Amino acid sequence: AKLIGAPYFMVTFTLPEQLRSLFFGKAAKEAFDVFFAAASQALSSKLASPRWLGAQASGFTLVLHTWNQQMLFHPHLHAIVPGGGLDAKGEWVCVKNANFLLPVPVLSKAFRHAFQAQMRLRGWQCDPAVWHQQWGVHLQPFGNGQNAVKYLGTYVARSVIADSRLVAITPTEVRFRHKDRAHGGAMRTLTLPGVEFVARYLRHVLP
Repeated sequence: AKLIGAPYFMVTFTLPEQLRSLFFGKAAKEAFDVFFAAASQALSSKLASPRWLGAQASGFTLVLHTWNQQMLFHPHLHAIVPGGGLDAKGEWVCVKNANFLLPVPVLSKAFRHAFQAQMRLRGWQCDPAVWHQQWGVHLQPFGNGQNAVKYLGTYVARSVIADSRLVAITPTEVRFRHKDRAHGGAMRTLTLPGVEFVARYLRHVLP
C-alpha cells in the first residue's frame, strides 16, 4: 500500500569477507547498526545528487539477510528503492529511465567510504587492503516494486533454513538440500555434524 508511482530498483550491499569478524565481537550489535547506516548514507547521498536523481527525500527500505544456502555467514542488505522522491524544494522528481537509477561504481565507492568513516569514528581497526578493493553492490530494476516487496517480505519472517530443505536428521548428523549458486542453482545435498549445523544456525541469531 505504501508503494509509489515510480519504477523500483533492488540494490544489494555486501560486505567484504575481511570485515565479517566485526559481527561476532563485543560490538556485534553496533556493527549491524554501522552496516545499515553506511548503506543508508551511500544511497541517500547519491540519490540526492543533482547529477543523478536529485531526490533529497527517498522512501527506500533496507532488509538484512545474513545467510547463504549453506547457512554460512554472509551479511548483506537488500534495499527496495523507488526511482522517485522529493527534491530540495519539495517537488516530485523521477528517473527518466526505468532501467537506470545510479552507476554501480559510484554507489559502491560511496558505500565503502561511508563504512570506513563509521569505523574510524569508533576506532575500529581492520586490514587496510579492504579499502582498496571493489565492494559488492548489485543494482537491478524491479518494475513497480510489487515483486521486490514479495521477495524480501519472506525474509522478515523466515528462519535460516526451511523444514522442507531438511532431508534427514540423526543423533549425530543433519542432511539438507541447498542451491549451488556457482553452478546455475543446481540442487545439492550437504551433510553436517549436528554440532556444526547448530553452530551455523546460531550465527544468524542477532545480538
